[in-house]
Amino acid sequence: MKAIVLTKITEYFRKKMEDYKEIEWFTSKDIARLEEMDIVIGGFLTEEQVLKAKNLKVIFIPWTGTDKLPWKVIKERGVIVSNSHGNGKMVAERAIALSLALMGRVVEYHNDLKEGIWHGFAVGFKEEDYWFSLQKKKVAILGTGVIGRHIAKLLKGFDCYIIGFKSKLEEIEGFHKITNNLKEAIENSQVVYLALPLTSKTKNIINGEVLSCMEGKYLINVGRGELIDEKALYNILKDKKLKGFASDVWYNYPSKEREIILPYNYPINMFKNVVISPHVGGYTVEGQNGRIDELFKNINAFLKDGMPLTVVDPDLMY
Repeated sequence: MKAIVLTKITEYFRKKMEDYKEIEWFTSKDIARLEEMDIVIGGFLTEEQVLKAKNLKVIFIPWTGTDKLPWKVIKERGVIVSNSHGNGKMVAERAIALSLALMGRVVEYHNDLKEGIWHGFAVGFKEEDYWFSLQKKKVAILGTGVIGRHIAKLLKGFDCYIIGFKSKLEEIEGFHKITNNLKEAIENSQVVYLALPLTSKTKNIINGEVLSCMEGKYLINVGRGELIDEKALYNILKDKKLKGFASDVWYNYPSKEREIILPYNYPINMFKNVVISPHVGGYTVEGQNGRIDELFKNINAFLKDGMPLTVVDPDLMY
């Protein structure tokens, strides 16, 4: 069995590889031998590469997102795709951190205080200086997968009422209600967490019409940037209708050719009620090792039973 790893190999990753003597391991420098591979580990493949890999049986994505794969040809060839949710707890923690920073006006007040500008008790008890507590708020979590469920679990300590949005109605522990009606979820909440996967159906799911339902609400995105119509987001922030926005996921990312790049195409950084984060939700020791652990659990199951523990539906892309 031959496997090629098309992602960064940490020391922790390398030690895991050493436990699988039955696999002949290759790395990105061996990409010319792709047609020999039974297994590909990575989440960025072209249609040409999938077609070239004639022996390909399974693609293991060592993270959650599946939106950078050529799904049409993968489905035609019957290649199995497995992803890893091992950093979901950390991404959920980041979502809570972003919401607390946003609603607590932490970044805004930090920047002001650096300039000697005070708020609150010290300068006259102005009502406009209030920050917004998360305690006992009505919350919508759009996407009830691993990340969404961990967000709900963390919110339990804040006594929030939690509505979950998903396509299939079912009871889920930690949620007071599940709906498949997006507007219902948003209209009955004060804080909205976005944790959906990016698919052809969810791209721009938060469009201008949906954003118009968010007047006076907070929106936190830890799913994918393209879940939100960027121009519509900018306009609702400019019109001061959205109470606040925080995100760890974006529209533009660095490349080898361009390491310094703004993550957005519209200047949302000009608004005080915006908190931005460089897609580091799962970037902790625990998060990185957790996703590698889950990756190898999936590899082990595939070697043993011919099927990983986590299998992505090619029609749904999650």
